[in-house]
Amino acid sequence: MAGRAHDVLLVGCGAEIGSLLLGMNDPARDGIAISAVVTNPIADQSRHPHLHPLHSLYARLVLADPRLVDEVSVDLAHGRLVIRGRPIDVLWGDAATVSLDTLGRSFAACVVATSKAHIANRAFMERFLSVSRFVAGVAEASNLPALYPSLVGAPDRLLGNPSRPLGDARVVAFGSCQTNGWQAQLRGLLEAAVRGGCASFDIVGAELDIVHPDTPQGRLGTKSIDPRSQDPRNNLRPSFSQVETAMRRLFPGRHGINTISLRTLTMPPGYQIARFFFRYERPDTRRFTTQEFAESFADTARAMPSTLRVTDTPLGSRAYEMVESAAVVLAGKRYLRYSDNPFAMAGPPSARVAELITQAYVHNTRGYCRSVLNVIRHLVTTTAPKAFFPAA
Repeated sequence: MAGRAHDVLLVGCGAEIGSLLLGMNDPARDGIAISAVVTNPIADQSRHPHLHPLHSLYARLVLADPRLVDEVSVDLAHGRLVIRGRPIDVLWGDAATVSLDTLGRSFAACVVATSKAHIANRAFMERFLSVSRFVAGVAEASNLPALYPSLVGAPDRLLGNPSRPLGDARVVAFGSCQTNGWQAQLRGLLEAAVRGGCASFDIVGAELDIVHPDTPQGRLGTKSIDPRSQDPRNNLRPSFSQVETAMRRLFPGRHGINTISLRTLTMPPGYQIARFFFRYERPDTRRFTTQEFAESFADTARAMPSTLRVTDTPLGSRAYEMVESAAVVLAGKRYLRYSDNPFAMAGPPSARVAELITQAYVHNTRGYCRSVLNVIRHLVTTTAPKAFFPAA
């Protein structure tokens, strides 16, 4: 990518999202360069007195992506990490109170990857506007405009609450990892409606089941009855995700349910079963077929490989451990299911509710981070970026 990459500040460099964003970022490819990190202090290792807290950041990056073992180093003289020869400044401190003046420069964007509570706290997010043009959080936040990576440039006129220009807003949310994967499948449906020449298209409901790989916020041993605080070993735990927040935003007043986010001790990607209910009308009165959806999803995947990947082979999740697409849709006839009138509704075809069931592997770390890197570039290089505002 020609031209100088835009500087980006990363707030939060934990064991997963923050570390992968930093390790995956290639300024030449992405058009952005994460050049500084604000992260909580890490205690010195009393058993390893020759090591520095920077070595703990090194460990986070390398264990998040072992391919980095020879590509990351510690520059103790300057208090930096070095990734593929590129220096990364590290500011240690509580992100809520640390002096940002210490950074000594401004940024095109600041990405907050600390916690959902921080991202939902507008005052916390806005403090980074002192050093950055835009501030974005890697979670859902019902009080912020949402710039969803998988829906950038989508035909969102087909949604109940279309996107609109960001205007003077400078703080946004990118949505959660599971939102991102679900919306990749939604994107496939929207693009199919356009390719199918629909004169009208109305999504009346959506449901989603999730199998979610455990995250570093989990624990061994049981702390409480909360599913995320229970011992994950040999123990499927019924939890929930943030996807319903996105459903309510995109389809206000419509049926939207995340039935389960079943936590399990496995490596990403996880798995989603999505059900979309919709009415539509085509000028030639034709009705969709499963094959037509499969072909359209494949076309979308070729055009948007970071959003969708399509496969007709029933490989297990391990095959897609290094894939950076937001969702890998299984297009075999036993997985991708379309019913034109599953509820046997009377009346003209345009009044009937159809159902599309998609099944996909969703990478809650690598796939999500690729989407985030792409949408940061979009945010800082687009003249008038659009976002989904909270429904009135």
